[in-house]
Amino acid sequence: MKLELEELFGFPDSTSIFGGYDANGIVEIKSSGFGASGELWFSTGEVYLFYKQLKKSFEDLSGEASFSSTEHNLEFKCTFTWQGHIMCTGFYKEYPAQENELRFEFLSDQSFIPSTLKDLKEFVQMYGGPKGIK
Repeated sequence: MKLELEELFGFPDSTSIFGGYDANGIVEIKSSGFGASGELWFSTGEVYLFYKQLKKSFEDLSGEASFSSTEHNLEFKCTFTWQGHIMCTGFYKEYPAQENELRFEFLSDQSFIPSTLKDLKEFVQMYGGPKGIK
């Protein structure tokens, strides 16, 4: 799964009601032979909350981290298992009003988490938490 920031609104002066700053980007999801790619509206505060949950779960080697976008068209949960794996489940709908959606589930090991946390930390340092950078 990959999320790219395309546009940021209100930075650094005006924060979103969803926390942080409103953002527009592109999400790409690949699971086995299936995939989806499309536009996504989200807030930097939502990314911050996911980062905090993922960091704690990785430190504890248990728990889960979840993400839900502003329009609820991308939702997923990553659950740490006792075997050292992570199960990610969720769905993505490019257009919330349409019924067409990709439901996904993939299992991975925890070896990719440090690089993911590094990238998320840089994002959070740049855009701050639910109150922005001020």
